[in-house]
Amino acid sequence: MHFTTIIASIAALAMSASAAPAPAAYTRYAQLRLYGEPGCSAQNLGELGIYDINQCQSFGDIDTIRSVSFEANTPGCTLHVYNDVTCHLSDHVVTTVPACVSGDKSYGSYELRCDF
Repeated sequence: MHFTTIIASIAALAMSASAAPAPAAYTRYAQLRLYGEPGCSAQNLGELGIYDINQCQSFGDIDTIRSVSFEANTPGCTLHVYNDVTCHLSDHVVTTVPACVSGDKSYGSYELRCDF
């Protein structure tokens, strides 16, 4: 008798878990690869997916970003890379993929501007 109750409880739990709504999907609008040296080839710091558009984002203060490779983009979007963390100094506009932003001392922030 306890066995039947346990089986019924497990079945009810499994059905309620599958009825839960699926988590919202996030759209990756662009992909960057960050480098610690100029030229987009030395000291690969990893990739950065961009999920938020039309707002300033800081690269953070963990590593010094010396070059940025623009690897993937959604049509209608333009990448802006800045030397400061507030998206104000030295706006580097990138419209094509692939592209490398390099040459300044370091980069602190970015914004992916999309017209949709």
